[in-house]
Amino acid sequence: MSLGSFLVKVENRNVRRGLYFSNIDGIVWALMYGLAENFVVPFALLFGATVLQVSLITGFGQLGIGVSQLAGARFVSWLGRRKILSIICNIIHAFSWVLVFFITVITGNPWVVVIFYSVGLTVNNFAVPGWLSWMNDLMPRKIRGEYWGIRNRYSGIAQFAAISVAGLLLYFAKKNNFEVTAFGFLMIAGFLFRFSSIFFLKRQYEPRMNITEESHSFKFRIFLTKLFTTNFGRFVLFSILITFSTNMVGPILPVYILKNIHMNYIQFTIVMMAQQIASFIFMTYWGPLSDKYGNYRVLIISSLALPLIAFGWAFFRNFYILVILQFFSGFVWAGVSLATSNYIFDAVRKENISKIMSYFNMLNMPCVFLGSAAGGVLAELFLKNNISLTIFNAFQLVFIISALLRIVIIFTCRGSFKEVRETEKSPRFHYFYIYRPALEMIDFIQETSSRIFRRPYGGRNRRRD
Repeated sequence: MSLGSFLVKVENRNVRRGLYFSNIDGIVWALMYGLAENFVVPFALLFGATVLQVSLITGFGQLGIGVSQLAGARFVSWLGRRKILSIICNIIHAFSWVLVFFITVITGNPWVVVIFYSVGLTVNNFAVPGWLSWMNDLMPRKIRGEYWGIRNRYSGIAQFAAISVAGLLLYFAKKNNFEVTAFGFLMIAGFLFRFSSIFFLKRQYEPRMNITEESHSFKFRIFLTKLFTTNFGRFVLFSILITFSTNMVGPILPVYILKNIHMNYIQFTIVMMAQQIASFIFMTYWGPLSDKYGNYRVLIISSLALPLIAFGWAFFRNFYILVILQFFSGFVWAGVSLATSNYIFDAVRKENISKIMSYFNMLNMPCVFLGSAAGGVLAELFLKNNISLTIFNAFQLVFIISALLRIVIIFTCRGSFKEVRETEKSPRFHYFYIYRPALEMIDFIQETSSRIFRRPYGGRNRRRD
């Protein structure tokens, strides 16, 4: 479904306008991410960053996100104005890209990338709890999953284009010895796109923020005490443990691809892009399923494939196989990410959204840091001591450890929490991974052929469940 067709469902003009400009805001964010943020690790490697420094680029950035979102939730509750806070933080984040590039080039020190990239993320995420609260108030609950799926699909297309351009530029730049200049172009473009988002934020409708006494009284220490005793608390534990295990792999992948497998920039771009773009594209696949069968079901079904992805990185080095693996990873992570965020929206009262999201991230982001640091330290330790296991090198050993942790976490925690709203009875595992995708593909082929041969196509009448 296109954005225009979706917005017809929204009766309120202010809400419809707000969702439209939020979609454009998502597109310019995706352009910034695809051009600048996606290539920050290769930029650091150009200046001699170690495996540990690369892992800390992600680790410190995510740790800063957790701290800033906790502080930001309290601040926005006091301020009561989410739009102005989002605009100010976006401007500062935009200028961080200028500092990352120029100060690193002047000093030649990869620690500059670690520090200023982390600072930019930290400041930007100071506004995130308020922005999430704003979007939650703006969006009708019954179409939430569908809207996020459409928004993320548009963002995915923009990100695909940006990553493609950046990868080609860096490939030719390396061949012709102007890599630093190419990275400068990408980060200045990242600055411009991030800065442009303020024009679209300004045009979005901001409903009045509802702050209750109960919201003020719900403190972080109360949230912590409920982790083991409530359904939502056990969901949080499951999520942060998955975050730890998966982030052992993510931050060291660029080093593995560029330095160990020795792929060029175009191959690196295609491999990394496959996961990111597939993730955004398949939000539209998982969105209606989460609305229909529940976010718990989608979260568990998609999480079951996470160990297979880590094992895939351990066993395969072929470029084409890794592209397929990453595309499958994007499909899986689309379900995990969408179900996680929507589960929180469904389980938490509107007036508590900003605080709960900040509390969630205050626990989740340190697990990103710990997972990133653990992966980096293990890889560095294995490399320095020449530790390997038969056909597996230092990086592959980290991938196997991460896969085993994922298996333990999923099968230990999956029964500890449940769905929070009434849903339809869910079909079995194969429906989500085989039957439903096959039907979607048949529909796509029939619709495409009908357009080519100018025949009317009325869609499938058979049941999907």
